[in-house]
Amino acid sequence: MQSPATTAGKVLCILYSSGGLGDVGRHATRAALELGPEKISKIKVLSSQPKEFLLKQSNWNCGCNVDHAAEFTTEELERMDVQQVDFENVKDLHDQLEGVDAVVSCLGNRQFFVGDRVAGVGTKLVVEAMNFHKINRGVFMSSIGICDDWPPVEWHWAGSIMACLFKTISRREFRDLTEAEETVKSAKDVDYLIIKPLGLGEDVVPSNEWKLQKKKYEDTVDINLAKLDCARFMVREAIDPTIHNKAVVIGGKLKEENEAK
Repeated sequence: MQSPATTAGKVLCILYSSGGLGDVGRHATRAALELGPEKISKIKVLSSQPKEFLLKQSNWNCGCNVDHAAEFTTEELERMDVQQVDFENVKDLHDQLEGVDAVVSCLGNRQFFVGDRVAGVGTKLVVEAMNFHKINRGVFMSSIGICDDWPPVEWHWAGSIMACLFKTISRREFRDLTEAEETVKSAKDVDYLIIKPLGLGEDVVPSNEWKLQKKKYEDTVDINLAKLDCARFMVREAIDPTIHNKAVVIGGKLKEENEAK
């Protein structure tokens, strides 16, 4: 009797830069590894940061309460291909995305005076490479308050602060993230999902839960969301898509929802 055929896992490319949004990209590597090789056989990691930021740093600016560098097993390291990329000067990403099935891109940065600003230029390179290799699925990081989510977090005072920052000292970050989101939305032959996370504080402990805002002005989400939980949602949507060609605001579950369990 013949044994049943096994399905090989997919190849996932994760891209990230700096700041809190980039930290989600780092956590996306852990989220991808959690799914196992039967789901994701290979993880290509492209980052503007040195490899050591992923493989050697114990603390990924998060509330995970684990030594991330010590977590990697030999088998997990064999599933990963980590490269540092200068997104502002590289000609294209055709070589890096060859053989990839899906993309998770966290190239944005909304922290003023910290890190790089490569969301705009980097996203153009990603979309071009996806079209070149006919990679259909991409999950892209953006931010609250970008494009059709203005004003940000309309139900909470934190939104007013974010709006003030985007209009003043964070105008560069606002323009960069807007350019990236517009590039994704205008891309041909890309089944995209754009993520606009709240929170991502360094003290938020992962719960493996999250909530999406269904419609602006009609419902809310909690403003605390762990970086790992945001990454888990992005990776799972990249591999097993349920939301198509849409931008969503993601946060934590509301306190009353958790109490009702």
